[in-house]
Amino acid sequence: MLTPSSLPGGERRLYSQLKQLLTQPGLLRGSLIRSRRTCGKATCGCRTDPRRRHRSVYLGVTTRGKTRMVYVPAEWEAQARQWLEHYQEVRKVLERLCEACVTRLKRREQ
Repeated sequence: MLTPSSLPGGERRLYSQLKQLLTQPGLLRGSLIRSRRTCGKATCGCRTDPRRRHRSVYLGVTTRGKTRMVYVPAEWEAQARQWLEHYQEVRKVLERLCEACVTRLKRREQ
């Protein structure tokens, strides 16, 4: 059975990096999608001029095979972007850890 101290140095650093990343709150998987829409007001200029349409941001995320669009309020956009980047960092570290484990498996190393 492997223990953290018995791992090669590179893997130990990756596990440490992963642990640090996971102590930070907020992970989002998906994509932010910008759109321009017309509102429901009959007198609003967005109805007649496409350049005056209202900007909206949505999070596109696939869960259980279904893609969903979740509205992201303007004041939450920066936070959502940060959480998406955080998820990508975690994913990169996990991929590197998986590659290291596959290499060990091929070499029949513990």
